Amino acid sequence: MPTEADFAEMAAEYTLLAPEPERFDAVAAKLTAAVQGMPGWTADALRTVDAETLLVVGDHDFVRLEHAAEMLDLIPHAQLAVLPGATHAHVMRRAELVVPMVEEFLG
Repeated sequence: MPTEADFAEMAAEYTLLAPEPERFDAVAAKLTAAVQGMPGWTADALRTVDAETLLVVGDHDFVRLEHAAEMLDLIPHAQLAVLPGATHAHVMRRAELVVPMVEEFLG
């Protein structure tokens, strides 16, 4: 899970970019509720995925590593990449790691 420092960084970035920076707490609460309210995929549904799948998570992601490992086991043609020092949002900032993996994956 993201740390307090990760959340502080998210708030600082939001403040720099948002038209109403004072609303970060309200936006964060809505995002948290949305994530917690997602029903997720059932194990049976994941077993039916018939495409090569690259699961990419950060080691401080909202997606816990044990859940990513479970998805890896359930999706027939899956690969898992865990990015060090990354939250869910940081995955997109780790292009130096992600781009070569995606290129290799798409081969």
